[in-house]
Amino acid sequence: MSQLNIKKKEISPEIFVYILDGRLDENSFTDFKSEVIDPPHPNAVILNLSELKYISSSGIRSIFELRYKLLNDGKKLFLTEASDKVIQIFNLLGLWKPFTHFITETEAIEAAK
Repeated sequence: MSQLNIKKKEISPEIFVYILDGRLDENSFTDFKSEVIDPPHPNAVILNLSELKYISSSGIRSIFELRYKLLNDGKKLFLTEASDKVIQIFNLLGLWKPFTHFITETEAIEAAK
């Protein structure tokens, strides 16, 4: 059983929000890949990290994989509501700057329009 719950909200046909709840690591990577990375994407994908309790280097790699796929298709990825703890892990690895992060989901949705 995965330690990651993923809730998808379709804001519009062009904007999807995925709320990640739990742990994004090597054990939950397969679920993240099948539910978020592999399906067709709208023009903008928002990852709401407010409920993310833990992220490993494998989890960060999976977010980079999503980012790479979206950018290659001319689409956008936004992160929102990441906790200080999650941001710190990205920063420790020097991997926070490539992402666009918003304090609130509402701000990310507005930017995606």
